[in-house]
Amino acid sequence: MKTVVFILSFVLAFFGTAENASAAKKKKMYRVRTSWSEYFGNNWAQDRINQPFNILDGSTPANANMGAGVTIYVIDTGSQSADCNGHATFVSSLINDQEFGISPEANVVRIKALDCNGEGTVQEVIAAITWVKENADYDNSILNMSLGGPLNSSLNNATNELAELMPVVVAAGNDGGLACKTSPASAENAITVGSFNAAGLRSLFSNWGTCVDIWAPGSNVDGRWKDGEARQASGTSAASPLVAASIAYIASRDGKTTLQAAQTIFNESSNMPIIDGRCTKRCNVLWLRQTPDWWLRTDSPSWRP
Repeated sequence: MKTVVFILSFVLAFFGTAENASAAKKKKMYRVRTSWSEYFGNNWAQDRINQPFNILDGSTPANANMGAGVTIYVIDTGSQSADCNGHATFVSSLINDQEFGISPEANVVRIKALDCNGEGTVQEVIAAITWVKENADYDNSILNMSLGGPLNSSLNNATNELAELMPVVVAAGNDGGLACKTSPASAENAITVGSFNAAGLRSLFSNWGTCVDIWAPGSNVDGRWKDGEARQASGTSAASPLVAASIAYIASRDGKTTLQAAQTIFNESSNMPIIDGRCTKRCNVLWLRQTPDWWLRTDSPSWRP
């Protein structure tokens, strides 16, 4: 069956040194760039993450009942009732879609911070983070932000404050440059996700560097579009929700809080090198194990500086 592949890319809009200028703050800094072509889907991303090495064995994680009791907030282009862009729907499908989701029993709450063009201001994103902070049950919640823009201390501060309470998973960005030059990917307490492809290479678009904490599939990832049809997307926008959903999976598997599950994701990750990943530390590669390795689990998050 033919599906369609599109590349989702948040383009960094540079405003020089005008971070604190009110005119720059009011500009919509986040943009979605898409390109389309035909593609035959094979759900390789789910196949890849349940093993430590870059070998596809045709199996995907057993996910019956996984994610139950966990809420994943998705700050993106869509609300609970509508998504005029489609990006939020695709991201959400990688979390709890019955066919493509890692944790189909997880509850997804979508919060609209970007408009129909996939654009939003720093204030809109911070307001959405604040709403999550005021409404989430921290022990059983995760936030995913598949978005990015210019380095901004206010956005990083809001991200870091929430990430002290619950896991905040963010896309590394699709500029092919340093994740540390963007926000919220540079927020110290966030879990920043880079992208690799089916060959085990860093996706050419994926940002990299010391701010990238973990790697997940992000090229030609199968998911669900707003019209209900299966499509494929490439971008760290796709890699990020795979990690968020995997944290929910581990929380259900082990009966732990989401912060504890987030640490387990790192402890149980594979150290297979990402080709051209330019890792300056251990290349943590998402490995979703169906049974826990209790020797590798700790309750204190240590991925933070």
